[in-house]
This record gives sequence, structure tokens and C-alpha cells, in this order.
Amino acid sequence: MNFRLLASLSLLAAAQLSWSADRPYIVTNSGAAEDDEEQVWSVENWVRQAGAQRTLTVAPEYAFDPVNSLQVEFRRVVDRDIGNGHEIELEYKHLFNRISRDGWGWGVVATLDMERPQGGPWQRAGVSLSLPLSVQFNEGAGTFHVNVGVAKPREERRVWTGVLAAEHEIWNRTALFGEWASDREGRLVHAGVRHWIKRERLAVDIAWQRVRSEDVRGSGVVLGIAWYDL
Repeated sequence: MNFRLLASLSLLAAAQLSWSADRPYIVTNSGAAEDDEEQVWSVENWVRQAGAQRTLTVAPEYAFDPVNSLQVEFRRVVDRDIGNGHEIELEYKHLFNRISRDGWGWGVVATLDMERPQGGPWQRAGVSLSLPLSVQFNEGAGTFHVNVGVAKPREERRVWTGVLAAEHEIWNRTALFGEWASDREGRLVHAGVRHWIKRERLAVDIAWQRVRSEDVRGSGVVLGIAWYDL
């Protein structure tokens, strides 16, 4: 059943740079998963500020098993230049192998985006398809990520996307992370620190970002908190 869902979403996907990701990232998807992620929930929440725009995101996710998961992101966007609105993103991920066994992992992520400008109706914003690859280094203390994909914004041409990211634990339960993302219409640089209050269960992160796109241009902070294995 999971592969049928993946196939259905993939038929939709010719895609745009999706702003969904595996936290603490904004854009990057990971090809790694914990082996005990079997029928468990997680909830990730973060606030972003860049230029004139602020965004609040709540993102519950359900892992059917270590290689199949479904996430829904609910976003509230406040922008003094282009107005306020809401966004919903549905994301399905399938991994093809286990990073714990092989030291590397890869998979496929399909997304469907909906948006509602203030006072307007819900409408499809775009679809996307991405291939994440993750490789462990330094005996598993760090992980390097590469994403390549294609996106199809509504009523626009396809956009090819690329993402580079990495994280490394610098001391017990604390890691540095960073990512760089690019497509035809913009760039994102994002870096910060994540601390596990309770390892693999509760994490907080603080980061800095710089965004350059058609709608947003500027820098600002990103604050997040996430609960896992619920």
C-alpha cells in the first residue's frame, strides 16, 4: 500500500524547491532514519524570520516503519510586503536502504503544496520530487546530505533544485548544522546549533538564515523545538 501511495504522488511530481525538510533543516531531506522508528509520531515546530516575512510552522509526522513516513506541515505566513496567508504541505518519504547498516542511505520524497492568501480560497501551489542521499563520516558523529530534485510550481515551468547540508556532533547531545540550497529563482543559506534535551526524544535549535528569492529577501533567525518517538 505504501508503494502505491508513493507511485501516485510521484505521478504528480515534476516539482519546485519545497521548503519542507527534516529538522533542523529548512530545505534538506535526509536519507537516514532510526531503526526503531516503527509506528511512531513526531511533532516539529519552528519560527522563521527573514526580511519582511515571519513564518510559524507546525509539522506532525507519522513513521509507518523505518523506511516509510508521511508528514503534514501547517504554516502561517505574515509578510508586511505581500500580505499574510496559510500553507499546507503533504510529504511522503520512502528510503531504499538502512544507513545504520550501510553507512549511507538514499530515498525519494514527494510533496504536494497548497496555499491560501488572506481572504482567498485554497489553491494548489506546486508539487515536487527529490532524491536525498546521506553519508555518515567520522564514525557516525557527522552526516553529509545531498538532495537533487525537480519542482513544478502552479502555472510555471519546472525548476531543478539542489541542496547540500551537513551536521556534526561537537559535544555530548549538541551538534552544529548547515545547509545551502539553490534553484532558478533563489538561494538559501542556513546554519545553527541543535541541542538534545533528551536524546532522540526532545530537541531545540537556534540558527541564522539568509534568503534570496522572488518573494523574500533578507536574513534572520530560526528557532525550533521538536518531539520524537511519541
